[in-house]
Amino acid sequence: MITAQKQLGSAISDSDKKFLQQRVDVLDKQINAVVYGLYGLTEDEVKIVEGEVGFEILIDNS
Repeated sequence: MITAQKQLGSAISDSDKKFLQQRVDVLDKQINAVVYGLYGLTEDEVKIVEGEVGFEILIDNS
């Protein structure tokens, strides 16, 4: 991830920037998935962490 971010920072062409940004995004999602799994987060909790929904989903599902 660090290498990909450094490469993105030094990219010159728009196509390189786009490719490297997509690579960083994929790596970020993969890391998040591993962390969520380690913490045993539910699908609803992941949505909260990622800002897709607010905390009210926890109240509604209680």
